[in-house]
Amino acid sequence: MRLRVATAALLVLILSCGPSETTLDSLRSQAEIFSARVSFAWQNLSTFQLRGNARLDGSSLVARGPFVLWGDPERVLLRGDFYGPDGKPVVSIMGNSTGLTVYLPRDEYASFTPLGLQAGGGTIRVEDLIFLLRTGFPLSLEQWQISDLAEYEEGRIIWSFSTAEDDTMILAMDPGRLFPGRCSWDDGTFTINASSPHDEYRAWPWSWSTRIGDNVVDLELTDIAITQVPWEGIWRMFIPVPVDSLDEAPIWHPSDTLMQR
Repeated sequence: MRLRVATAALLVLILSCGPSETTLDSLRSQAEIFSARVSFAWQNLSTFQLRGNARLDGSSLVARGPFVLWGDPERVLLRGDFYGPDGKPVVSIMGNSTGLTVYLPRDEYASFTPLGLQAGGGTIRVEDLIFLLRTGFPLSLEQWQISDLAEYEEGRIIWSFSTAEDDTMILAMDPGRLFPGRCSWDDGTFTINASSPHDEYRAWPWSWSTRIGDNVVDLELTDIAITQVPWEGIWRMFIPVPVDSLDEAPIWHPSDTLMQR
């Protein structure tokens, strides 16, 4: 009899430790906790360096190798180099509040995109790119905006964004995840496949897959450092070819007009 009681008690304990049921209240709670973590991460972010491995696969470029990426959220600066197997840069980027410059040394080609990175019919500003790298959220918004903008569909948390031209971008977060899992727009997506081995308030998005048009980039971090740059010249990039200036595209903003920046 005692054995039966003990077995039944153990079974109840095991079942109670299983995955909890996803409810609207649990999703709302997760969205609020996520927005709090985003706010904490952004407010405590200073100059950082990310290192890792990347695979670049485009219509005219296929390369695999290490990368180094610097970011300064306060001054809105972004600078990175992606290297091939021979140790030479295949893609270099430089971003600030005016826009994003991409240089392909082997192709002797450089382009400048006003405001930031063009994704679909809209632009993710450089400030938003830095915010995205740290938080997994594609727009730099306040904590209350992130939680209030959340919608709930098919057991997931959804955020929607648009442009003045009515293009749409959708961000989705599955239950129990530290970061959103997938963001999609007209001709591209990005997914966050893993988080760094830190506690939930200090974790970073660790593994990324991104597709913009015909270009696919896979990133996996190996090191995160919150540190000062060794010299200010690191933010500059020498480009010995003419820079092609692309047309400006409208920025992405929350679909809810009351939440727009």
